[in-house]
Amino acid sequence: MYWYYSEGELTVKLEGEEHKFSLEQLIRDSSAYKERIRTTKIVFSALFFATLLLQLYGGGIPKEQNMYFYIGYFATPLIIAGFISFLTYIFLKYKKKEASKLESMFQEFIS
Repeated sequence: MYWYYSEGELTVKLEGEEHKFSLEQLIRDSSAYKERIRTTKIVFSALFFATLLLQLYGGGIPKEQNMYFYIGYFATPLIIAGFISFLTYIFLKYKKKEASKLESMFQEFIS
């Protein structure tokens, strides 16, 4: 695999074939990744604070419990928000029906 950048295009030579990608396409793919990460962070934060507030509002902080109870008590909203955020990230990643040609080429090269 050989690649170079010139005149606003990234050229990738793979197995004797030459593929060209425009700078606009690369920027668009990069911004889609950043937007996916941003959305995942927002979902995580919103779910974590909503779950934590509902938990605290529903019963308050229990008194006279051991340390392991409190670790689990405060880790539960973290685990729930993390799991749902992970599913959101996976959904947004594969929602794009057509993967970019450049990304698929590099995935094939790595495999």
